[in-house]
Amino acid sequence: MSEQENKKSISEEVLSKIKKGNIKMKPRIIFVIKLALLVLSTIIITFFALFVASFIFFTLRTSGMLLLPSFGPPGFKILFFSLPWVLILGLIALMTTSELFAKHFPFVYKKPILYSALVMVLIVFLGGFILNNTGVHANLFQKTRDGRLPIIEPFYREYGMPRLDGMHYGIVSQIENNGFRIKTPRQDELLISVLQSTKMPKSEIEEGDTVIILGKKNGNTVKADEVRKTNRDFDIFPKSPPPPRKPF
Repeated sequence: MSEQENKKSISEEVLSKIKKGNIKMKPRIIFVIKLALLVLSTIIITFFALFVASFIFFTLRTSGMLLLPSFGPPGFKILFFSLPWVLILGLIALMTTSELFAKHFPFVYKKPILYSALVMVLIVFLGGFILNNTGVHANLFQKTRDGRLPIIEPFYREYGMPRLDGMHYGIVSQIENNGFRIKTPRQDELLISVLQSTKMPKSEIEEGDTVIILGKKNGNTVKADEVRKTNRDFDIFPKSPPPPRKPF
């Protein structure tokens, strides 16, 4: 039997079942509603994935994790164990769900799954990066730190401002005899103890410098293994007040 004859046979069989009442025609509005719900669900899940991706980028910034690779193997080790794996696994689940929903659309299911998956990853990561740069999380971060958003404050304090084991990030607030003090994005104050074995930057540490420190923490004191200066992120650290003008 040819392909055309086969299609004709199937059509005749379907029409026969419709006439006998074995198949009931559903109103067109049902299909329209289902399609609308599918589109809406796909958009909501994809947007939520964008939000989570942008939050992960923000977390990497606030914690200083983006700076860890510059420390070599010790930095990569801390980075691996400090990554927000719960958020990353949640993001993967959201992207997978969005991909499964999108596969119902003709322009998606006709493409190989690898292509559509790569497009989904590109959209989420590029969109998340752009959304992070809009400052939406920085704004929420500041509001939770000021106590204006108590409902989401635990979430932002747990995941938006994580404490890393072995790495500390902050602004130098005071110079001490054998080290200095820093204030972290969480507004915690740490005493950084500088030893003879501590690797220090070439330029002298001064108040107002933004630094990243590798070292073990005991209470509020950190014995520094290495100290590096970095640029200040004004989205998470408040701007320093301008120095007073000198009289003429």
